[in-house]
Amino acid sequence: MQVPPLARSGLDRDHVARIAPDAVARALELPSTRVIVVAGDRSPVHDGRLVRFAPDALPRTAVAVEPAVPPSWLGRLAPEAPGEQGVIVLSMLVAEPFDVDGAEWRSLREVGAELDDADAGVLVQAVALGVWQRESHHSPVDGLPTVFEESGWVRRSDSGAPHFPRTDPAVIVAIHDEADERILLGHNAAWPEGRYSLIAGFVDPGESLEAAVVREVHEETGLRVVEPRYLGSQPWPFPRSLMLGFECVAPEPDAIVPDGVEILDVRWFTRDELRAGVVQLPGSTSIASWILEAWLER
Repeated sequence: MQVPPLARSGLDRDHVARIAPDAVARALELPSTRVIVVAGDRSPVHDGRLVRFAPDALPRTAVAVEPAVPPSWLGRLAPEAPGEQGVIVLSMLVAEPFDVDGAEWRSLREVGAELDDADAGVLVQAVALGVWQRESHHSPVDGLPTVFEESGWVRRSDSGAPHFPRTDPAVIVAIHDEADERILLGHNAAWPEGRYSLIAGFVDPGESLEAAVVREVHEETGLRVVEPRYLGSQPWPFPRSLMLGFECVAPEPDAIVPDGVEILDVRWFTRDELRAGVVQLPGSTSIASWILEAWLER
């Protein structure tokens, strides 16, 4: 089974190089370096590829985010020949999209599954890092203002306390009956009518992933499930989640009681019903779509 769309990457993050104090400055002096420009979760795309700017071709009209965030190190693309170093890729945050000839600004949700491995990995990393950079002006340890270090991957306050990017783990679960003939989908209160997806929820502090699966399913559907099995994961930077896919079995499939607050409706579906489009399913960039496609094919 292939990996989820946003788990793909063709980028070497090259942590050793990025911790050098002048790594970004030196990279910007190289004509071969390429810069990905991001506004929120959008980046310019041309002919199905991310637009990669040379350092001397960066638009002068771009409006920087406030407070300012310097260009940040993402990594290196795979080298074209043995013994060569790959092209360095940086990210730059801007406050809003600007005109790019022949390109259209596309969001990660829209285009993530369409990009090739290298572009998908670059964009999800840039968006995820950018969320933290825009929201971490003060240290959560001492409340003091912070400055960037390690090519945009660490912020430090005057007291010396380092502040690192944060990721929130969440489980997302394919629940099927013992015969594996039906799958359980729920309708979230925040979604439009007719949209259904897998059950998901954040992992509590001090909780294993398997325990989170059992707890979240019971809280949102009333079902007791067994045999949680890990399927795969992908980042979901909206704003900072890591989605961990599981499947499990519901021995008593009729004991459904939706929580009525977050999940308004829960229903069992057969493969034929989902193929016939009886409900709206998750977008192709999501891990939910990846899990559902795998279930439909087996």
